Amino acid sequence: MTRRKRTTWVETDATTLLGLTPQDRVLVELRAALAVALQRARKRKKLTQAQAAERIGTSQAQVSKMGAGQSSITVDRLLKALTALGISRPAIVRALRSAA
Repeated sequence: MTRRKRTTWVETDATTLLGLTPQDRVLVELRAALAVALQRARKRKKLTQAQAAERIGTSQAQVSKMGAGQSSITVDRLLKALTALGISRPAIVRALRSAA
């Protein structure tokens, strides 16, 4: 009969768990804030992902990835998408401040 060894769980944060540098953490937080802003803008304008994609000039799959904040989507791509949906610079700055 085999016995399992005890496992110790340690509480930690995402930065430590993922081994992020402080710079990586800032980038992740900014990307997440922009992704949330994009989702909110799309929903506020009552656009489907396909309709938003048409306005942005990309595919529905890319809009889905943008909204999820996937790391394959660059911050500049998120910024361009927000401006293509008519989001003002002050509104984008407010979204970025929410990440701070």
